[in-house]
Amino acid sequence: MNLFDPCVRLVRRWRWSLLLALLIAALLLEPLFGTSGIASFASMLIFAFVLGGAVHIGRLPRRATAATIALIAIWLVLQLPAASLNVSDLNGVRALVALAILLAALIATFAELAAKRDSDTDALVGAIFGYFMIATAWAVFYLALEGWRPGAFTLIEGQDAWLQLRYFSLVTMTTLGYGDIVPLTPLGRILAALQASVGTLYIAVLIGRIVGGSVRKR
Repeated sequence: MNLFDPCVRLVRRWRWSLLLALLIAALLLEPLFGTSGIASFASMLIFAFVLGGAVHIGRLPRRATAATIALIAIWLVLQLPAASLNVSDLNGVRALVALAILLAALIATFAELAAKRDSDTDALVGAIFGYFMIATAWAVFYLALEGWRPGAFTLIEGQDAWLQLRYFSLVTMTTLGYGDIVPLTPLGRILAALQASVGTLYIAVLIGRIVGGSVRKR
């Protein structure tokens, strides 16, 4: 018997749980240990692994999966630009590549969840994973908007914009709205309103469907 077989079965059984744990770890590393050095690098690698894992275990055609993995490799390269390159010129490219990868990962995740006939714990965790992925994708939208229109959000000067906008995205997704960061442009306000609507509908429709299916099984 192959010693790795139990590990492989465990990963297949709890695949969404593992990805969710890694995604949360990637979100917490920089706030806990700072935005430079090993923490940022580790967070970037974990996040790339999460995206690749979501695409791999989701339901995407092979060519689409291969193309997304290639985009992840390109995204990693863009995070470590050569000193001769103007980093500010790469921000738009980074955002586009990141959005393309996140879109592919979301499609793969929701296609897999929609195809599941049985509602189990792992399906529920997969839906929660998708919830955090949507919040991450919206944070990339906000970061691109802030780069395009500096001052689009009331960010705190001297603090990392990416961390602040991830926080703002998660708070908006839950419709909590502390009011410490607010959008100042019409596009930013519309994006925030759409995200709040998506967050509410997501819990009501998808997670409600999975929980309802689990209750009916009992």
